[in-house]
Amino acid sequence: MDDDDQLLDNRSVIECINEPNDHKAIKSLREWFIWSYLNVIFGLVILDLIGIGCSIRTNELKTKQNYAKASIWFSITLIVNCIATLSGLTFIGYLIIFKFHSI
Repeated sequence: MDDDDQLLDNRSVIECINEPNDHKAIKSLREWFIWSYLNVIFGLVILDLIGIGCSIRTNELKTKQNYAKASIWFSITLIVNCIATLSGLTFIGYLIIFKFHSI
C-alpha cells in the first residue's frame, strides 16, 4: 500500500495491475516547480507550500515510474497552483485598489 492511497482512494476507479509504463508519457508530466516557487513570492504562503509539496510528490512518482498516480498528482498540482496564483493576484489587486482609494 502506497502512502498516498488513503488520500486518493476512489472505489469507482479500477486500476489495471499490468499498466504499461510509457516513458514518454511519464516525462511529459510536469512538476510545476518553478510556478510553485514563484507563487511563494506573489501568492498566499499556505497554498504555495501545498503546491510545492504536490510538485515534490509528482516528481517522486515520476521517478518511481508510476504514471497513474503521477498524472493524478500532476492535476492536483496544477489546480493548487492556479488557485494560489489567482488568490495572489486578487490580493495584490486589492492592495493596489485600497492604496489608490485612500489617496
